Amino acid sequence: MSISIAQSRQQLSSLIALAQQQPQFITNRNKPVAVLVSADYFARNQAGVHTETQSLFDRVIGLREKFAPQDDTGLDAAASASRQTAWQRGNAFSDTV
Repeated sequence: MSISIAQSRQQLSSLIALAQQQPQFITNRNKPVAVLVSADYFARNQAGVHTETQSLFDRVIGLREKFAPQDDTGLDAAASASRQTAWQRGNAFSDTV
């Protein structure tokens, strides 16, 4: 049902009673501007709304945990450190003596 703002002011109690059965549209110059719904209807619809927002920083941290950084060989950094073979020359800047 649709009702104008002026009529809704005059018939607020009956409008609230009607909203218990179904949503009531309030119009201003034949354009819908508001909807009056029962508290139960509103609570049911709010429960389905996912309001948790996650900051960009939290998302980046989550992605970094999910996808661990890799070195240029495509292997995990820990695995590549133990991968040094006999043909590879040591690095004076990163190898400990």
